[in-house]
Amino acid sequence: MRIGISPFATTRETALELSRMAVEGGLDTLWLGDGYLTNPDFTGWAGGMESLTELAWLAGRCPAARTGITAAVLTLRDPAWLAKQANTLHRLAGGGFVLVVTPGFWPHDLDARGIAFNRRGAVFETRLDELRGLLADDGLSPGPPDDGPPALWLAGGAATMARAAARGLPFQSSRTTPDDLAAVARRYFDAGGTFLAHRTRLEYGSHGVTGNVVDWKANTGSVDQLVDTVGRYAALGVQDLSVIPGQDDATSLRTVEILAAEVVPQL
Repeated sequence: MRIGISPFATTRETALELSRMAVEGGLDTLWLGDGYLTNPDFTGWAGGMESLTELAWLAGRCPAARTGITAAVLTLRDPAWLAKQANTLHRLAGGGFVLVVTPGFWPHDLDARGIAFNRRGAVFETRLDELRGLLADDGLSPGPPDDGPPALWLAGGAATMARAAARGLPFQSSRTTPDDLAAVARRYFDAGGTFLAHRTRLEYGSHGVTGNVVDWKANTGSVDQLVDTVGRYAALGVQDLSVIPGQDDATSLRTVEILAAEVVPQL
């Protein structure tokens, strides 16, 4: 199972330090989320930048890392420009690029762009078909490299998971503990899904996670507990784990240090 982190921080320097620690410690992917309007959960360097721009910057500073966006709100993005950006990052990032797309989570983001929240699925379907074609289009500049376009995954709820299984695309679930994920994983694989990824909040220590609008059902605990948690995700068939390691600079730095030095070596 591959493991990566989101270098969420309050400063440029801390974001770089988190990225460096992660990549040098075997956490080989740098992930960022996506959003449109101001959100108190994801300010500044904690996910508030334009994601693809920040990922390009991180890829330049950490050339061995794979980068990934999780997840680009496809209903808010132009498919042709997203394909160009994704193919560019896939060529430039030494470890490649993963494009995860979703119909959207925040109603106010969609409302601001004139898209009714209850229509996001239909818009997503149309743009997904267009995006898949554009990623492989040699007529765009740049087109895909010789080894093909970047990996395309889906993320979202049950309807999006069903789309992923039906189309033979990887699916990235999120915000669940291993206990909660077990039923989701069974449904996905029973429907014919072949590649399951997951995005979770994983923190070292006994503190609680507070102050977030989204209930991440965070996994917190000792080194042994974190090793057990990651192992349980793997046992469910998760092949790629995206970790949000903290809720501030201190918890992020502490968790990434522990993951790199003590958790990853035991896996």
